[in-house]
Amino acid sequence: MKYFFKSLLYHKISGKYLFLFVFLLLFFNLNIYAKSQNIQRIVSLAPHITEIIFRLGAENLLVGRTTYCNYPKSAESIATVGAYLNIDYEKIIFLNPDIIFQFPNQQNRMKLEQLGLQVEEIPNESIEDILTSIEKVGRILNKISQAEKVISGIQDTLDMVSSVQFSSPLSAMLIVGRQQGSVEKLHIAGKNTYLNQIWELCGGVNAFEEVPLRYFSVNREDLFKRSIDVIIEFHPDWDLGDKQLKNEQKVWQVLDQIPAVKEGNIFIFQDDFYLIPGPRITKIALNFSKIVGQLAHD
Repeated sequence: MKYFFKSLLYHKISGKYLFLFVFLLLFFNLNIYAKSQNIQRIVSLAPHITEIIFRLGAENLLVGRTTYCNYPKSAESIATVGAYLNIDYEKIIFLNPDIIFQFPNQQNRMKLEQLGLQVEEIPNESIEDILTSIEKVGRILNKISQAEKVISGIQDTLDMVSSVQFSSPLSAMLIVGRQQGSVEKLHIAGKNTYLNQIWELCGGVNAFEEVPLRYFSVNREDLFKRSIDVIIEFHPDWDLGDKQLKNEQKVWQVLDQIPAVKEGNIFIFQDDFYLIPGPRITKIALNFSKIVGQLAHD
């Protein structure tokens, strides 16, 4: 199953195969043991999980969330149970959930299970993870048809952006961390990340595609060793106005030997959904597609 879906992504097969994908998901054994359970109370320990629950229309079951689960806005009215790495276990016990959804973390899982709580892990490192996680949550919460619709909508968008072919793929540096006001402390999203998968579907390539790590740091010298057509940065922790953002683009001028800097192909995004891989990856895909289309025709 896993390898079948990877072939869907990397070979950009037509959307008609989505129905086969959903069919196989529904009938394959995913080791989900909640078929007959009557889930009434849920705690979510990650923002992408909270978003999935809302998208499936199961928000009425959500009794606890982390302090970072603030989308959609109505999620803020739900009780908080600390943060992912600082869980308030006493609060969770008080909320008496039937099930807890968390991003994979063995230490958290062992602690919660020692307290007699049921835990399901919901990964989101890749597009495959995101779609199978939506199906998994939908199955556990008996929201299978809603999950199918969400998956179908995501796949339709991915098919659409991947249908446009360009003769010369753009090489991008995908930055998930940088020291504000300088080009120091650069942290990069590598080939094996959802960001890069989406970028590739839109017709681009990763400037560091030979690096096997998901996320890694680079220095200035590393940048001069390769051709970088476009720089795309993601900083949800920033809250800058237009003038400040332009100044942040200008800090790259110290590296004007890089094609992306020379051509002014620098994009900075502050929206949080770029770094919360979940149902809103469609927005990422559409924005990446716009960048590729814009630069390919310049």
